[in-house]
Amino acid sequence: MAAKKVLKLEADYEYDFLMAGVICSYKDYRFCYELNEAFDLAFKRQEDYKLYLGKPGATALFSFYVAEDRYGIKYYVLSNKSVHATLIPEKPAFDYFFIVKNYGARFDFPLVIKKIKDIQMVTAIAELDPLELKSSDNLLFD
Repeated sequence: MAAKKVLKLEADYEYDFLMAGVICSYKDYRFCYELNEAFDLAFKRQEDYKLYLGKPGATALFSFYVAEDRYGIKYYVLSNKSVHATLIPEKPAFDYFFIVKNYGARFDFPLVIKKIKDIQMVTAIAELDPLELKSSDNLLFD
């Protein structure tokens, strides 16, 4: 009998977004309402983000919101927890991920984080580097 050959696919992704983890015990729509007020945005609920769990037919759904400002910067709020799984298992303490795409060189992400931290219902927020997350490929969307 011939020996089995195992091929592994390795992919290096470029992550062109900024990301923060948010701890907030309130519902997703309430958190997005507060973000709308703080940043003069209009977050809209999208179809739930579907994550395939590896087994045939096994999926987990995560709430997903999108807003765009007048400069074309896109903002996303993605739930980290669903009934069946955690989106980023190595960061289970976070309830939501706040993601920013299409930002320019002058975009002040630390200021954005500070404004989110000032929202009364937010318990904690931390900037995250997607390259340091083992399961960051779960965040490839759009």
